[in-house]
Amino acid sequence: MLQYQAIIRCTGITVIALLLLSNGATAQKYEVHLDKLERLDSDGDYFTYNYTFEKVSEMKMSFSANIQQHKELDDSYTVKAMMARAELAEESEYEVMLDLRKPLCDWMRTIYKTYFYDELKAVSNMPTPETCPLPVAEYWMKDYVFDVEPYQEMMTEGRWKTEMMLMKGEKACSGIVLWSTVKPAS
Repeated sequence: MLQYQAIIRCTGITVIALLLLSNGATAQKYEVHLDKLERLDSDGDYFTYNYTFEKVSEMKMSFSANIQQHKELDDSYTVKAMMARAELAEESEYEVMLDLRKPLCDWMRTIYKTYFYDELKAVSNMPTPETCPLPVAEYWMKDYVFDVEPYQEMMTEGRWKTEMMLMKGEKACSGIVLWSTVKPAS
């Protein structure tokens, strides 16, 4: 899985989970604060890249990236997505809300195709959902803006931790961890 795809997917998965886990009956609006992004890297065997991650506003983030994928990626790799939620109090513990692991090609044909590809194809040279295995290649993405504002009425407050990783067996080859906070709008 490409590193910048993981960033966008992680953010998208966060919003999807927030929508699914909320009761949807509330009329209260929430603000989503994207607090921190941590990159998990292997030794560079899989990817070399640079990217920018800019907070445009409390509700919008802009991403641009250039990446070189060094190895072909197939179904011997899996995509692992984990989401956990904690109460707003700092000392509260995270509870896992979503723990998903899919073979890469299955991920591409289902989740990537359904939730991400249509938005990303206009601002990148990302592979199509049918492309699998993913060949060694150079990829780019320019000025993709992710806006959570349309979803704020359907959110659940709390501290959220989202992990997205490309796995080879039990070893993480690459990935990210995103921390966000959902609070009632002021």
